[in-house]
Amino acid sequence: MTRFAKLLIGSALTVLLAGNGFAADATPEASKPAAPAATAPAPSTAAPAQPAAAPAPATAAQPAAAMAPEVKLGYVTASRIATESAEGKASAATLKAKSEKLKAKIEARQKALEKLKSAAEAKLPTMSPTERAAKGKELQKKFEDWQKLVRSSETEMQELQDKLMTELYQKIKKASADYAMANGYTALIEEKAVLYIVDTIRPKDVTDDIVELLNQKKPSK
Repeated sequence: MTRFAKLLIGSALTVLLAGNGFAADATPEASKPAAPAATAPAPSTAAPAQPAAAPAPATAAQPAAAMAPEVKLGYVTASRIATESAEGKASAATLKAKSEKLKAKIEARQKALEKLKSAAEAKLPTMSPTERAAKGKELQKKFEDWQKLVRSSETEMQELQDKLMTELYQKIKKASADYAMANGYTALIEEKAVLYIVDTIRPKDVTDDIVELLNQKKPSK
């Protein structure tokens, strides 16, 4: 019963809100060797020196890049939203009611099984081998049915918890998006999802604002 009790009672409705992350040198052609002159060469007229090319005008400095828009960050504590918002409280109440109903059913079946076992043990000395075998099979079948009930109850509770967690997450996400757009936030992040952030960026805790925004809406049943 310990494992089942932990599942029934320990439903942690937390959500994770999170976000994410930006010419080869020309080789001159070799000159052909000059043919040796048989006679003294006639004086050649030197080609006039070409004037040095004028330096290219300096490129105008590029204008400074436009300033990046200010980053405005906020953060929420999901566990607080789950426990303090009307939506979170409604989900917890639904889980608790279901847990108590299933637990009562399991305990009633367990008590009936224990009662049947005690009655069989009391009659054991007077039973024939055939009767003992039949009663043993009956008790074994009852016990297996009880185990199936426990497993099916665990599955039912887990499915309900997953469903409520998903619904609550979607509502928190929607409320966070509405709040961020209305108040000029670049992003809203979940507190425990941040491993590091530079000191120059100081996100604001907006958990209370998100809880208040969720509480303005009537919790779904």
